[in-house]
Amino acid sequence: MLFRTHRNWIVALGFVLGLPSSAATQSGDTIEILLERGEYASALRQAEVQSANGDAEAGSWLAHMHRQGLGVPQDLLRAVELDQAAAASGVARSQNALGHSFVLGLGVAPDPGVGLDWLHRAAQAGDAQYEFDYAQALSSDLTGSPDFVEAANWYRRAAEQGLIEAQTNLGILYMTGDGVPQDFDRARTLFIASAEAGDAQAQNNLGLLYVRGDGVTRDYDAAFQWFRLAADQDLPQALRNLSVLYESGQGAPVDETQARQLLDRARILEGAGLDQLLSLIGFPLDRRLREPEWAAPPDRNDLTAAEGGDAVALYLQGHRLMRGGGVRQDLQAARSLFEAAAGQGFGSADFSLCLLHANGWGVPQNYRSAYVRCSLAAYRGYPDADLVRDNLALQMTGDQVDDARQEVTRRLSSD
Repeated sequence: MLFRTHRNWIVALGFVLGLPSSAATQSGDTIEILLERGEYASALRQAEVQSANGDAEAGSWLAHMHRQGLGVPQDLLRAVELDQAAAASGVARSQNALGHSFVLGLGVAPDPGVGLDWLHRAAQAGDAQYEFDYAQALSSDLTGSPDFVEAANWYRRAAEQGLIEAQTNLGILYMTGDGVPQDFDRARTLFIASAEAGDAQAQNNLGLLYVRGDGVTRDYDAAFQWFRLAADQDLPQALRNLSVLYESGQGAPVDETQARQLLDRARILEGAGLDQLLSLIGFPLDRRLREPEWAAPPDRNDLTAAEGGDAVALYLQGHRLMRGGGVRQDLQAARSLFEAAAGQGFGSADFSLCLLHANGWGVPQNYRSAYVRCSLAAYRGYPDADLVRDNLALQMTGDQVDDARQEVTRRLSSD
């Protein structure tokens, strides 16, 4: 099957914020660097001071922090207010973010028409990512019917700046003849450029050209090679297409077992959502800490530190009990240690508790509790906590999310 877009055109809360260097101030750059380092408290202080002094770029970063819950409790209403002020001053980042907010109804009532207008304003700044976002919106049915002609124009602008996803999506329009004259040669040229850069969608679509013989001599061997490259990146469509070749013996010997395994893998990826994310994350140790020798008994000094209430020692001992590393596995005791560490503001322990509640490890599965803990972890700077939190929100009702956010605010105000 044809895979039209590189990703869902907008993922809830998963904002892609391109950074056009020509428009960024030095203050904005500094805040960005602090955010990249996970130094959310410092970034927040700097953004608040500079925003209060009228720095629109800083206000845009402050909106981003409120939207994602980085250094502050997640507050979509406040994010929209800050973005509106920055967007009115011409900050393309906030114009793009407002477009997403109005399309999805995040912090405002949904209004795709207004959202599309803000995405257009951001795209006019010339950043390839914003041009791509606008093109994707145009090629969707947000406002009733797609505008493939205009979408092709904006994909072309982004592609000319080297954005791989734009090259691929422009190739798809040439492949289907939507908005441009159908031209398989042009599509193949664009797909090859993206595929050689590692884009799985382009690799899959090249395979389709060779299977169908569109603009090329039908070649199942070539199709197999391209499908396999995309399947190696876990693209579900490529896994399905490769499964068909194994089942039919075209481009590869018949292998029903392999065909079935590929199809099963595709089904898992297409339907797992939060479960897949949790599986990929597992139960990680904070990357800033040295990995202990889990098989060896715990060090006496570490135990003494944990007994004395040291947050890091409590956290490490909690992981040891979770893993059964050198001690008897005890999930309940591990949870107690994580709670003690989290009570001291240690975000890594909050994230561990988030994973316990999300997976139902040692506790009943509870997405609300997991959401609260991941929100606290994101506030305290733990990487990936915001990603898990936002995926948890997709499994909850609006009232449940609002209730969880209120709980986060209560906890932070009592710290």
